Amino acid sequence: MLFLIICTHAKAQNNSVVANGFTLTFVNGTTIGSVDEVATNVLRVKNGTSRRVTFSLDISSPAGWSTLSSRDKNYTVAANDSIFIPVRIIPQKNAEGNVNYFVNASAVSNQNILLASTPWNLEIKKFSQWRANVVDKVAYFPSTADSTSFRINFTNTGNSNEDVYVFFSPPVKVNITDSQGNPIAENAFSMNLPVGVDTTLRFIAKLTSGKEKEDFFSAKPMMEQETDEGTYRVQIQVKDNSGGSASSGGRVELLRLGNEIKAESEEGNSSIPITMEFNSYNILSQFTNFSLDLYGDTDLALNKNLRYYYQTIISNSAYTGTQFLGSYRFVQYTTPKYQVAAGDIGDNMEILLNGTGIKGNYRYDKFKVGGIYVRRQQNGNLENYLTNIGARVGYNGGKGIQLEAQAVSRKDEFNDIDGSLATVEGSYRISQSQRLSVNAGFSQEKHTQSTNPFVTTGYGFGARYTVTYKGISLASQARLNSPNFLSQYRGTTSLNVNLRYPFKDGQFFSLKTDLNSRNAEIYSKGFLFPKNEFKRNVYEFQYGWSTESGNFVLFPRIHDDEVLGIKTFTTGGGVLFSSNMQSKFRIYSRFYTGFTKAKDYDVDPYLVARWENTLRYKNLNVTARYYYGPYNVLDNLRVVEDGINPQSAYISAFANLNFRKARLSVRPTFNVGYESVLARVRSNFSPMLTYYSKNDFQFTLTGELFRINQGESPLPSVNALGDGVFNTYTQSNFLLRFGIKKTFNVKRPGSKSHDLEVVVFKDLNGNNRRDVGEDFVNDALITVNDMALMTNDQGVVIFKNLTQGEYKIKSDVLSNVEGWFKGDGQTVLLDNDRTIFIPLKRGVQVKGNIILQQAQYSALGTDGMNLSGIRVNMTDNLGNSYSALSGQGGEFNLYVPFGLYTIKVNEQAVDEQFQFAQSSYTLNVNNVNVNYQVTFYLIEKSRRINIKKFDNKEDNK
Repeated sequence: MLFLIICTHAKAQNNSVVANGFTLTFVNGTTIGSVDEVATNVLRVKNGTSRRVTFSLDISSPAGWSTLSSRDKNYTVAANDSIFIPVRIIPQKNAEGNVNYFVNASAVSNQNILLASTPWNLEIKKFSQWRANVVDKVAYFPSTADSTSFRINFTNTGNSNEDVYVFFSPPVKVNITDSQGNPIAENAFSMNLPVGVDTTLRFIAKLTSGKEKEDFFSAKPMMEQETDEGTYRVQIQVKDNSGGSASSGGRVELLRLGNEIKAESEEGNSSIPITMEFNSYNILSQFTNFSLDLYGDTDLALNKNLRYYYQTIISNSAYTGTQFLGSYRFVQYTTPKYQVAAGDIGDNMEILLNGTGIKGNYRYDKFKVGGIYVRRQQNGNLENYLTNIGARVGYNGGKGIQLEAQAVSRKDEFNDIDGSLATVEGSYRISQSQRLSVNAGFSQEKHTQSTNPFVTTGYGFGARYTVTYKGISLASQARLNSPNFLSQYRGTTSLNVNLRYPFKDGQFFSLKTDLNSRNAEIYSKGFLFPKNEFKRNVYEFQYGWSTESGNFVLFPRIHDDEVLGIKTFTTGGGVLFSSNMQSKFRIYSRFYTGFTKAKDYDVDPYLVARWENTLRYKNLNVTARYYYGPYNVLDNLRVVEDGINPQSAYISAFANLNFRKARLSVRPTFNVGYESVLARVRSNFSPMLTYYSKNDFQFTLTGELFRINQGESPLPSVNALGDGVFNTYTQSNFLLRFGIKKTFNVKRPGSKSHDLEVVVFKDLNGNNRRDVGEDFVNDALITVNDMALMTNDQGVVIFKNLTQGEYKIKSDVLSNVEGWFKGDGQTVLLDNDRTIFIPLKRGVQVKGNIILQQAQYSALGTDGMNLSGIRVNMTDNLGNSYSALSGQGGEFNLYVPFGLYTIKVNEQAVDEQFQFAQSSYTLNVNNVNVNYQVTFYLIEKSRRINIKKFDNKEDNK
């Protein structure tokens, strides 16, 4: 029966029909509206009776909504007739979006009898307006801790709850946790933002590169780790988790500051640094070499820089005495417009130009011109020189157009050749992801030997093309040089193509083709050397994919080679693995195997295999390689002529072991190799010990122990040479090297730069001077102009190389110094080296209580209520604010500096059943010897209790 009643009622509502034939129907039963608009619909009233009907309209809507019609207005509809009535509704501003609301229209007779009713389904559109804002754009690591915190503010001013996803992208060395130190899985979490929310969450950033015992296997040099300064950027992104496109976020910079900085001065460096290195080699033998290096670079202001280097080598022998074995020198001066270098220099202008000489370049508007002159001895002959003169002109026309022309003149006295070379190159960026470059060259060489002089000419062409389209990338390069083209690629023909297609997340296909051949004509004193054709063609296909543990690549490969007349064809395949970049342990492993066929020899295809592995943990590196089969041309000769497939294996390892307390660093290096062809084992162990003195000297002592075990070679072609060629033997030796390194700073003549030292301390007696017994303040942030430093445990920071002038010094205290407050900033005139003391002023303690006064008939009972978490705020007349939260019993405690304050309690923190007798006071804090006490009275509002008495008669009824 109950089910029948419910179904009958539902049918009546859906059809909006009453038994008397009088009906109401909304023209649009379902509409979509917005909180910013008036929702409108039309009500059709149909009188299916034989009498005229007069009625009023009652519109029922959700609480807080408004109806633009009067309940008292009467409507009349004739018998068997219809009328249409517009209905307008104003939704409440905070109506939740993506929700269907029902508006009900009822027709009521003058006798207050319900005639008919009908629903209107009004869906309020979701109005999404939320935001996530990084409150702390910069956060600082204290010098004595490896963690800091930052805040993110979330607001939702839309009309519906929002599900958002918060992503952190920290550097490898930074871990992000919540305010309680709980890790955030995969640096992401989801949260719900209710309508009207305005909350701030705090997160902790912790450096994971914690100082391990003695800093073993450190990735940095020991002395560099003592400062460990740096900037760590954490990108924060908040996205709509319901499939929407809305996102918000920002970035926070986590800074670890040092206590000393060298400023970039407009005057340049105040000193010229010169680093001296003195090294000796084989100091235990009768043949000892020494090297002296002097080098450095200095800023000369206005983006001008000077680099310099000088090296000389001295040999001392019991037989030849002391000899100078030549020297290396170099100096370079750079400005924004031009650059000049002299000494031992080089350049690349299709051919390599190097030797002793001078070079320079000059930039004017879109043009850049340059030239070089170098000269060097050939083959140790003091009378034969190779002289090169080169020039270039470049043009950068913008819009991706670049042009350059080069010319070289060469005189080769040893080979009796005078050569000249001219090249041009153009580059055009077709689009942001597409570039084309082409080049061409012509050369002429005059062979000037006296018997039969002649001239050879050559040419060269090249092109490069790169493009990326929808993730597919293509890089290609082609080169065609004639056999007599004066180039480091003389006689080279090559085509290199690399096509890569990423088809899924973390997966790709790649096709590589490298075709290279060389057939150069090389002359010396008019004679043509025998031609030696070279060919190396490689075809490779790759399929790669990525996992959480690392990256994998499978690759089949074909080699078609010709070297020193030996033609080989190799087919095979391999696999490559590299571990994830974020892992402390990095592993790289590559394995390749296949079969090689020597084309011109009646030899069966022979197996080749190569396995290369590298393990890296910070700065501990271990490399292991194993080769089965030929690794070079000579190895192929061993196979085809002697029938033995060679094998070789190599292992090497090195690391940095730092002992910071002892100021020592040890770098051991170990190498061992085995070659089956010569039955030879070679090993080498070389530990290097470095001591860093407190006065910045660096002393290095290196020992090297090497050993060779030569067995009997299995190759008949070697042993047939007779005794004494590869006899078995064992040889070992020990070498000792010693070095000193020190950087000296020479004061620049006329320098107007100075050093500024700032000291922060607690001023106990308030005299603005540091007296005996007044403590230094650690972790105070000191800012001078745009430079920031953090005080050390002596309260000191040093700004070096500041130019003469006025400087504004600002301070902020990051460490816990409750009851001490920073002073105003200072302006100092720096006309020499100065030390500035910044005192922290002792504050005054303000104590207080929030006292609850319960009503006579209080519902709280005798236990009262928990008064914790009520904020008390003190604001001075300058707008500076200090606040504290009350404890469970209502007690609170603040420290403030002198001033006139308004102290106020947060009235919104308590229920409406309670009110403060007085929520704010004015307080003049001006004496450290006075106890300031403030009390706020929280009064519970009175409750009325109605008591009704019943007599026995009433009880019996």
